[in-house]
Amino acid sequence: MNKPILVNKLGTSSSEIYLADNYYIKTHKSVDINHLTSIIDGIKVLKKSIPNHIECPIFTNLENSPDENGFYKLTYHQKILEPWIKAEWITGEQLHLLGKTIIKQQKLLISKGLCLVDARPDNYWLAKSYGVLVDLGSIKPLTKQNILSFQTDFQKQFTNPLILEIDLDIPISNYFKGKMNSCNINLWGLNRNFININSLKDLIKVSLINYLSNIISSSSPDFIEFLNSESEYSNFENSNIKGHLNSINKLQKKFKSLKPNKINQSNWNNYQEFHSKDYKLNKIKNIRNFVNSKKSFTKIVDLGSNLTTSDINEIDIRIDNDLYTCRRMRQLNEDNKIILQLDIAEYLCNYNNEKNNPLNCGGLAKAAIMTGIMHHLIIDYGLRIDLFYRNLSYLFDYILLEFPSKDDPMVKLLMRKKNEIIEWNLEEEDFFTCKKFFNIKESISLSDTRRVLELQNKKINE
Repeated sequence: MNKPILVNKLGTSSSEIYLADNYYIKTHKSVDINHLTSIIDGIKVLKKSIPNHIECPIFTNLENSPDENGFYKLTYHQKILEPWIKAEWITGEQLHLLGKTIIKQQKLLISKGLCLVDARPDNYWLAKSYGVLVDLGSIKPLTKQNILSFQTDFQKQFTNPLILEIDLDIPISNYFKGKMNSCNINLWGLNRNFININSLKDLIKVSLINYLSNIISSSSPDFIEFLNSESEYSNFENSNIKGHLNSINKLQKKFKSLKPNKINQSNWNNYQEFHSKDYKLNKIKNIRNFVNSKKSFTKIVDLGSNLTTSDINEIDIRIDNDLYTCRRMRQLNEDNKIILQLDIAEYLCNYNNEKNNPLNCGGLAKAAIMTGIMHHLIIDYGLRIDLFYRNLSYLFDYILLEFPSKDDPMVKLLMRKKNEIIEWNLEEEDFFTCKKFFNIKESISLSDTRRVLELQNKKINE
């Protein structure tokens, strides 16, 4: 066994996380042993009622005597779940599904005198669309302060991003990527606040909390000390379980209205009319053949995925950047299928390493389908052709790549829009660059201006 490695993670300074060979070692410490037994009790509650939405420890040890500094310690081991999906990659549809899971877990915990102190997508394994709780330290005793902390977190991490996606078409993936969850967002300008009395009440409440928080932060030390002394008594009260359940039920009712439903404004609608029926049938046939030849030994990702391949269940991961296409794909696919909404050009251009790249889900997928996307990446986004092939070779062993010729109507349209001179020649420069990194195993014509290439990474033969 290798020496465990300390994991640096924001959230709390009262815990430590170490990475061992195939599991995490997590240690929580507290001067009050009840805070630690609450974690153990909460795990039992959630495991009994909804076991598929919590990653239970494989080993647990509670030290019943404090150390020389007066701290009790709870240590447990959790297996490593892969791939790790960040909140900045998921769809609004998945965020809503995750929010439903968290509310359900919170209601179960409150009924037993416990609660989640925060509500963050980062606390969950998101390779399952409904989420799996991995941050077990977020389970605390039920107090008014902990419930308020949860409600504030839920507003920033779930309610606000979904409102912005529904009302302004701002993808929640961009919300988290831009760290907007760390901001106090002013939503007063949205029409929903003036046509819905409940939305107006919620906005007034959030604004008042933010205002009072700022006032308290700038208050005198004596006043802050007074508040701290008051909280010492209120936090250890046996909280009103029924009252807290009612508040979560109200939250649940409001949250249902934030489900992203619209799916009829996608670029996919225009794409369907652009190509002939024969071309689309031929394309699907070749995609199926590629999937069938690779599915037995690797996960398969569809980059630039759209509804073309929605009937091919063997595709494990689908990635696109269109808001409505990703929303519809999340609705159509099973819980264990991964749907990501992100800018493929950005992650292909700024390649870091395989373990952190969402395009192959941290190395999970060795085979990629790239049909109908290459010309957009290179012409539309300006990704250099050598960078395109080189970085793909770092990520994938097998690729089904659709290549449109310079006479293709879509290529001509993109070049005219770009208003630049772009070299686009399949037989010369592009083939030469491609062959530096890949062997072309097969080349099949789809139409007069398009063909698919089955590529195999050259490193496989080394």
